[in-house]
Amino acid sequence: MRRIKVLVVDDSAFMRKAIREILESDPEIEVVGTARNGLEAVEKAKELKPDVITLDINMPVMDGKEALARIMEENPTPVVVVSSLTQEDAPITMELLDMGAFDYVPKPSGTISLDIHKVADDIRTKVKQAYRSRARVLSRGPSQRVLRASFKPAKRGLAKYVVAVGISTGGPATLIDILQDCEVDEETAYLVVQHMPPQFTPSLAKRLSEYTPIQFHHATHGQAVLGGYGYLAPGGWHMKVVPGGKIKLFKDDSYIYYPSADVLFSSVAEVYCPNAVGVILTGIGRDGAEGLLRMKECGCITIAESEETAVVYGMPAAAKEIGAAVEILPAYRIASAIKRHLRRLKERGQKG
Repeated sequence: MRRIKVLVVDDSAFMRKAIREILESDPEIEVVGTARNGLEAVEKAKELKPDVITLDINMPVMDGKEALARIMEENPTPVVVVSSLTQEDAPITMELLDMGAFDYVPKPSGTISLDIHKVADDIRTKVKQAYRSRARVLSRGPSQRVLRASFKPAKRGLAKYVVAVGISTGGPATLIDILQDCEVDEETAYLVVQHMPPQFTPSLAKRLSEYTPIQFHHATHGQAVLGGYGYLAPGGWHMKVVPGGKIKLFKDDSYIYYPSADVLFSSVAEVYCPNAVGVILTGIGRDGAEGLLRMKECGCITIAESEETAVVYGMPAAAKEIGAAVEILPAYRIASAIKRHLRRLKERGQKG
């Protein structure tokens, strides 16, 4: 059996050794080399031709951002960012995901995490998933971003129509790619669940506001869902909409993911159907499939990303498997589908 060849990049000797041991405890993985900084990473990526690279962000000589740019240009390779989880690191991590990194694993307690074993399963799982998804990861390439002016509603009223989106691994870049081509109006709100730690979601909300026409809020409990805006679920909290058009944030350990797309979709089915569009995109696992099915059963339009473009074909595959999606489309056709369905919903509302 061919093993997955991994290059481990970190400026800490302890972290290089610990990550190596975590990876090599899996018989499917072989660490073919390590690097102490970004420049070494670029050189060893060329020399060793690994299948996957784990990459730290803050390093001397050349940091992770510059190293990733060089690697994706010279020797495109799936990259899993393994770095400290701080509010300050979040914008850089978002940039790395846009530049083509597959996913990230946060170090649990800073740059040198003596308790790195706490995320051992995550590191192994994401390295394997990066390897399995390498063809789609590398074909996607770095995203080209242009700052956008956000739509400013002339009137502030509760949304009559909702677009609800659930997404996980491979998410931020795909999410921006789709939403930057969507239209926003005074009657429509966008509700998004992205599986992501709490330290990172404020940065994602800011990035969505900068690169799409939608002004996104990092959602708060009791906030009104107004037309013309987007609302991103904060990491660590489930987000649902309740009658009266308000957001409820809560904890519930019966769901694997915080936040859960199933929670959001199920609430949209109760409050907004049939005036809603549900979209499930790239991600590991099955979160969102059952909730999307509820949306479909009550008359909403539901869309799942196709295997053609999904970085990880887990969540949309689960939705397809149970018949939850009205349409199955590649990512580059989803924005136009959302616009088409919203127009039809509004025309139907005017006739009614």
